[in-house]
Amino acid sequence: MKTRLTSLLLLAACLLGLASTVSAGDSDTYAQAKQAYQTRNLPQLIEATETLKQRRSPLLPYLQYWQMILTMDQLSYYQVQAFLQENNESLLSQRVRELWLKRLGRLQFWDQFVEMQAQMPMYYSINDVGNQCYQVQAGIALDDPNAYEDGKKLLLAGKDLPADCQGMLEALQQVGVLDEKLLLTLYRDALFSNKTGLAKVLAKRSNKTDASLLKQIDDMAQNPTLTLKKGGIQERSPYARALYMYAIHRQAKADTGVAKTSYQKYSGLLDNDEKQLAQAYIALEAARKHEPEALAGFGKVNAALLSNEQWEWYARSALRQQDWGLVLKVINDMPAGLADESTWRYWKARALMAKGQVADANQILAKLSQERHFYGWLAAEDLGPVAGEPMATYQPTDEEVRQFARQPAVKRMEALFDVEARYEARLEWMYLLEALDDPTRIVAAQYGLLKGWYDLAVLAADKTSRTHNFELRYPTPYRDYLQKASRSRAIDEAWVYGIIRQESRFMHYAKSSVGAGGLMQVMPATAKWIAKKLGWSSYHDGMLHDIDTNVNLGTYYMRYTLDTFNGQEVMATAAYNAGPSRARRWAANTPLEGAIYAETIPFSETRNYVKKVLANAHMYAPRLGLPMLTLKKRLGTIPARSSGESESVTTTISISEQE
Repeated sequence: MKTRLTSLLLLAACLLGLASTVSAGDSDTYAQAKQAYQTRNLPQLIEATETLKQRRSPLLPYLQYWQMILTMDQLSYYQVQAFLQENNESLLSQRVRELWLKRLGRLQFWDQFVEMQAQMPMYYSINDVGNQCYQVQAGIALDDPNAYEDGKKLLLAGKDLPADCQGMLEALQQVGVLDEKLLLTLYRDALFSNKTGLAKVLAKRSNKTDASLLKQIDDMAQNPTLTLKKGGIQERSPYARALYMYAIHRQAKADTGVAKTSYQKYSGLLDNDEKQLAQAYIALEAARKHEPEALAGFGKVNAALLSNEQWEWYARSALRQQDWGLVLKVINDMPAGLADESTWRYWKARALMAKGQVADANQILAKLSQERHFYGWLAAEDLGPVAGEPMATYQPTDEEVRQFARQPAVKRMEALFDVEARYEARLEWMYLLEALDDPTRIVAAQYGLLKGWYDLAVLAADKTSRTHNFELRYPTPYRDYLQKASRSRAIDEAWVYGIIRQESRFMHYAKSSVGAGGLMQVMPATAKWIAKKLGWSSYHDGMLHDIDTNVNLGTYYMRYTLDTFNGQEVMATAAYNAGPSRARRWAANTPLEGAIYAETIPFSETRNYVKKVLANAHMYAPRLGLPMLTLKKRLGTIPARSSGESESVTTTISISEQE
């Protein structure tokens, strides 16, 4: 072990000691070129491109790519092919192909479109929705029998449809694939997803709508209660009647009682299926609010009309009531693809156990226990010590790491980091990983760790499917800071690592879209509140990304949430992400298993966050040499909420609002 550590330190020194991939001049030229691209200053961009071309800079492809974006309409096929040959199989080559596909689609050059698309690697998926629509349209034009079904699947995915999709919509309507029934279904789904722009695109394609409907969609999105009071909705049109259901759903998000009153008032205008859909959405929002009436609401709805989201909340409502018979029935009845997800396989096994069907439960748990995630760990604990398939592990050699570092794509990533283009470097890394097998992903993770690219190292190690390296998947940088702070606050260091791995992936410079910063993603207002508590009179926002300062602030808040919930780590974790008031409100009126509490958190972001943080902590404990807790023990039991308790909790700590 000591020899391996020494070898890694020497290799790290070698990799870090190499000369910078870009010179100071290259960095300045890149910055000037980016500014020229953003301001559409083509002459200046061309000049910068020539400069980096003479220097043979690894950043050159980016400048060429920007130049191609600004001149795409004037480019020839041969110019595009020249770039693709020079940058074969790189991320930028796929981006250029997508740009060219967009141009070919708009010109309806379908043979060339299919030819260009065929050049893309199998692991790369077209990201642009407009190009996805052109792909379907090309298939229809060239008599591909699969094109119609592909188009239907694209529409059912519920993505916003740009102007580039109008041709596909027209083609699907002409052949009857996009008939009035499907169009109405898509329109309703768009409304219920609050995608009013998409709803209007779809409504315009029906001969049963007019301009007044489009305005009513906007009005209903702004203020559903007021729009209902105004009236004027054409009850004879199913598109107009869908606005009643949309309004009721919007009201249910805020107050299910108000929604139920509206349903009683307007249900006479709806047909039977429309009534069922409205009731399903009231039940959905009641379930998210943990209202016990949700179960009865779901029970009244025709199962064929339930969406995947509604099925999941039907099951969660049954879990909250710990009605294992109903949990089993709901999971058995939900769509097969949904029931096969790890979450519902686990809870099906638990329901079978509760019903005494241990053999059937163990069969599910045995397979699930081989998967490396929250429910995989729980399944393994439920199953107990049994002989299973040994886990394949891989330790990369120093030479493999050196070979990896020599790749042009890796050199380009190093150059991007040198000019602080971290976002672009991360995209390059993610693209590179797609083409790698498990051992090479582990090599990539080792290289990332040695370079101090901790987030990229975790990304690489996390993507392995059969062969793993958990030391790289759960790295332990900044141990001195974290160990000291954990001991000072008397909190579990494994939990601290679990939080940081989920919050920032150990990027001390990380900043979220809402302003949270540093390793522990502390909000500026929260940081000021804590600094005042700690007596830091000289604290200012510029200190938030200092590692020692950030860790002190974050662990203080962890201690605060832990004290708020009497040492209950699951609730404290939920509070760290969503705020103490919400975490307390999500408790039940009776004691609740920690795993059930976590699974029934209304916000998907917080629900996934809590499960990942606790799974991280579970894995970090042995890595840090700490006493090993089972995940079930770590989850514990959530105490019953006292009457009115949710109203009494206040905090001055600022947590970003979630929907």
